[in-house]
Amino acid sequence: MQKVEIKGSARLFQNPILEALTRTSPVITLVAYVPLLAVLLTMGIIYFPIPASWMATLFLFGFLSWTLMEYLLHRFFMHFVNDNKVVQRFHYMIHGVHHHYPKDEGRLFMPPLPGYIINTVLFGVFYLLMGPLAFVFFPGMQAGYLCYVFTHYAIHRYKRPKAWYGYIWDHHNTHHFRHPDKAFGVSSPVWDFIFGTMPPRK
Repeated sequence: MQKVEIKGSARLFQNPILEALTRTSPVITLVAYVPLLAVLLTMGIIYFPIPASWMATLFLFGFLSWTLMEYLLHRFFMHFVNDNKVVQRFHYMIHGVHHHYPKDEGRLFMPPLPGYIINTVLFGVFYLLMGPLAFVFFPGMQAGYLCYVFTHYAIHRYKRPKAWYGYIWDHHNTHHFRHPDKAFGVSSPVWDFIFGTMPPRK
């Protein structure tokens, strides 16, 4: 398990511009993604009209599909590491630094630049699979992503609520502080249950 620092922050680049590009905030995240979501959805409504009930269903399906995407990216991409020094450095930059400094507010969201790159690839894949329907499905997935990142932000920045959804705080903190090889779902533990990566109950 990687050493955890409750306070402080890591510097990833000596170049101040590159270093600044690795940090972001809630406001920057909203400004970066909400207009993108709105533009894609508007294009879907105007240029590829389908019945409103189908559109709502497709958007909701995209929203819920994000939970699976979140699980797969977290488990197999963000936690992929081996003995290669380049792979280790890449892993630290994209996710290891967050495990090292889980309270670093500037790195609780993915910065816009790599986020746009990943989004472009994903949208291209979904457009190849779904055609114009991707203009409705993908904004739904983006809405799910925004719910996820702000849930993640809340878990690391605010005290665990006493309400039933405080379980999500427990689940993610278990991933950080006890079982980094389990509990990969942040906004939902459903896929951990399905794929057998739930942490021990105790």
